[in-house]
Amino acid sequence: MKLTDILREIEDEEGGEQKQLRVKYDLAVEPESLDAALKALSNVENYGIYAQNMRDPKAIVKAFGPSIPAQKAGAAWKDWDSRSEEEKAFKLIDIKNRAPQAWEAAQKEAEPGFEKWQAEGNDGSINDYLFSLPGKNLPKEFVGRYGANYFPMKTPANLKKYAGKLEQDVNFKVEDGKIIFPSSMENPFNTKAYLEKVLKTVFDNAGVGYNVISIEAGDTETPQTIQKPKAEDVPPLSTTVNSADQADKLRKQLQAKLGDVPSAKFEVETTGEGTERKYKLVVTGITASQRAALQPIAFDFKTKLKEEIDFEMRAMLVRAGIIK
Repeated sequence: MKLTDILREIEDEEGGEQKQLRVKYDLAVEPESLDAALKALSNVENYGIYAQNMRDPKAIVKAFGPSIPAQKAGAAWKDWDSRSEEEKAFKLIDIKNRAPQAWEAAQKEAEPGFEKWQAEGNDGSINDYLFSLPGKNLPKEFVGRYGANYFPMKTPANLKKYAGKLEQDVNFKVEDGKIIFPSSMENPFNTKAYLEKVLKTVFDNAGVGYNVISIEAGDTETPQTIQKPKAEDVPPLSTTVNSADQADKLRKQLQAKLGDVPSAKFEVETTGEGTERKYKLVVTGITASQRAALQPIAFDFKTKLKEEIDFEMRAMLVRAGIIK
């Protein structure tokens, strides 16, 4: 029975009928090392694919601008106007690093205005001059067409910088050596079962041992401890091929099918020497269902490889006049 589906039966005082009331449980973790567990939760690299579920949409819009290109220039002006001088300085550095040619063009474009600004009695560098400008008056090259210079591109690598993680006192609290995820606090993962998957990924990637605990809301004295499920005993998926190139080609096909699985490992073992050398691609760290999904690809690859060898062998025998 799942923690979220535990039901309690009570007697109705009037009719003596049996009614079922759903008992609310908070999900908690009892780690072997609390410090190591908190450190694991604070490192976004441990979250794998789940990190993207915690991105703040407002932060994404502020960093990359609106999704509609025609709105980006106006958004860049507003963003510039909302920044402090220190924040404006960081934006200048950002643009200079990402688009150095545009930065140089923007500086040249700004020179006439900068000289006029100085002639009016203002003291400072060209950056100070830019700080004084409203967003709409910034050099065009500084913002770029559709804000292309002001906002970075929304690439997977750039998006990763804005991936989220679970925060203490926002998503969980710490009490008596336990990390508790109360149902009353914000949970970016819709269900306890989903949250358990995320926690398993985080702690497994960090190598942190833990027990999952259910605590009835308001009752922290008698928690029900449930041992962390043991990992599936899944045998490695191995395929022997004739060359390192073939092993690499098969690895890419399997990775494309598998997707992002942080625990998966692809290793190549070699056996034999010279013309007898063979290459075995070994896949570990996957579940039974993932192995079942990959096995047909490995089988088909091996079958096609054998067909190619048989075809080449037959062609050689034909050329030698041994067979027709």
